[in-house]
Amino acid sequence: MDTELAPSKQALNTEALSWSAKARGLRIVDRESCVNASQLLRSVKTLRLQVQKWFEPHIEAAMETKRKAEAARKALADERDKMEAPLVEAESVIKRSLLAYETEQERLRIEEERRLQAEAQRQAEAMTLAAAAAMETEAVATGNTELLEEAASILEQPIEAPVVSVEKTVPKVQGVTFRDNWKAHPHIDVLALAAAVAAGTAPMAFLVPNMTAINQFARATQGLQPVPGIAWFNDRQIAARG
Repeated sequence: MDTELAPSKQALNTEALSWSAKARGLRIVDRESCVNASQLLRSVKTLRLQVQKWFEPHIEAAMETKRKAEAARKALADERDKMEAPLVEAESVIKRSLLAYETEQERLRIEEERRLQAEAQRQAEAMTLAAAAAMETEAVATGNTELLEEAASILEQPIEAPVVSVEKTVPKVQGVTFRDNWKAHPHIDVLALAAAVAAGTAPMAFLVPNMTAINQFARATQGLQPVPGIAWFNDRQIAARG
């Protein structure tokens, strides 16, 4: 289209605004009105092409400016990343070392805590048995049946030692924190997960349908192959050329 004959932006905008009313007033009731509506659709398409053509050079100019700015940004980001690379490696090495040390120290702490707890339990049991035995001896010597019953009652009760706690040995440094970060392993048994969702023991949100793959399957089979849980429908389209 010649530049001199191209409609102005204002003219295109004015004409575009008038088409909403035309479309709303359209009634297709017979063959003739169907043909007219089809011609109107082509006119709308022609006007859309004119709008796109008018904006095309302006959008391209803006895109070129954006491309130059993006190229400059990327060059700076690449330079930054190159300078940071040895620091990123150093950070990763130090973090791995700290986590390995902290994990080992926590393992040793828990092991020691369990050992001390078991020792405390043994001592509590030994003291309880010794006390009960002493009471039984005294009860036999004195003939005190109540004391004998009390000794038997002590032996019947569960023996619980005081809770033993071992303090963490990893020093706290300001600005450095260790925190848990639980994640799911990337290898997931989908069938087992689906069964758990069906049984109600796992949230339904854990199963997200792959709509891209599902729609590709719908197009390939034209909705003729049933799949449990999926209802096929034909979202029929219409295209027009200006």
